[in-house]
Amino acid sequence: MTPEFGRLFGAHTASQFGFRIAQTAFPLTALAACGASAAGAAALMAVQTAGFLLVGLPAGSWVDRCRKVPVMVAADGVRCATALCVALAWAGGRLELGLLYAAAFAVGVASVFFDVAAQSAVPALVPARDLVAGNARLSAAESAAAVLGPVLAGALARTAAPLGFVLSALGYAVSTAFLLLTIKHRRRPGRPGSGAESPQTEKGRGGQELRAAAPYPRPAARAGVRRDVAEGVRFVAAHPALRRIAAATGLFNAAWSAVAALLIALMLAHGLSRTGAGAVMSALGAGGRAGSFAVRRLAQRLGAGRSITVGLMLPAPFALLAGFTGRVPLWATAVALFGVGAGAVVYNVAQISLRQSVTPPELLGRVNATMRTLVWGMIPLGAALASAATRIADPADVVLAGGGAAACAWVLLLRLPGNRTESPRRGAEPSVGDTAQDIVASSPR
Repeated sequence: MTPEFGRLFGAHTASQFGFRIAQTAFPLTALAACGASAAGAAALMAVQTAGFLLVGLPAGSWVDRCRKVPVMVAADGVRCATALCVALAWAGGRLELGLLYAAAFAVGVASVFFDVAAQSAVPALVPARDLVAGNARLSAAESAAAVLGPVLAGALARTAAPLGFVLSALGYAVSTAFLLLTIKHRRRPGRPGSGAESPQTEKGRGGQELRAAAPYPRPAARAGVRRDVAEGVRFVAAHPALRRIAAATGLFNAAWSAVAALLIALMLAHGLSRTGAGAVMSALGAGGRAGSFAVRRLAQRLGAGRSITVGLMLPAPFALLAGFTGRVPLWATAVALFGVGAGAVVYNVAQISLRQSVTPPELLGRVNATMRTLVWGMIPLGAALASAATRIADPADVVLAGGGAAACAWVLLLRLPGNRTESPRRGAEPSVGDTAQDIVASSPR
């Protein structure tokens, strides 16, 4: 891996710790400090992920027109400031549920830009043959954060849930520091004999231009954001594998988000402490960590198409088991979350890598944004549906219905193009892609 990828990895890891801590701190704070109901906690998740519906598509166009690292720095800055505002409002006795909704929305919108820019930078920082390995390392970092983040947020909740936002802000600040080091390093002139060139023409291993810190060319044909967005949508709609992946991932995300939105409230309602709820939620990240170790071998043995299909089959029985939360012992819920996390990482790494392999570099930001809008846009819809459903049905029944629907999503990938043969662009080896792992540490992307 290149040194630039190492710095991106450090930034991504720190940012994920900030995100995972805040992800658990938001519902815990709403329930414990603001007196929210289960429906209110579910609505908070819908607000936090609504950014993918509102700005997901234009974000891809903007990212393709801009340097990737400064976009990520700006996104981390917004998230850090927002987390600190929540903590300060709590310290001053002014924390209200409305402020939490506003903060969740701001963090969600900033995360759209950070994630699209980060995914678009990876293919320029590693050789095509190492895409699976690079994405697996990033997923392993996400999984580690998903293990420790909920535990830390739950432990801090024993004193006061909003304290988790202080730690979340620290994670974003560390991420920003790594990214600023990347910018500083890329601005240095090349040393004689080192082979390094200026930031605009510096080459990565395999001769790839490091476009992560330099803007893509702006052809005359790119007249505006609307045309840019249309190009990304047309590419996804015309590609048979990406089209099928978007449908399956969207279904899984909608269903799993309904489960995720109510899990913490359901566990607290059945007598589990806030620290215990955070510990159970960390099982999702532990499963993801296990999946990140297996994904490369699966990709080599099965090929890209089969790895994607198997990746979404693996969490199916565990998603159904998670649907029985409140009816089974809590250790069974932890086992279910572990299984969902493991399968989701295999699927995520598989389909993201495939997407990066088949997409031209100048379209990558828009294609990533299109896919994220289609599949992550289902997360706020699923969470909002769960919130509404709890007003007419028992939350445990809503969770069961969501788990059952998530278990069926893999059926849409049975005839996925590429299950027998692979033909990725740029001479890349067969590689694989992404699911909502980031909802509660595990949702396809």
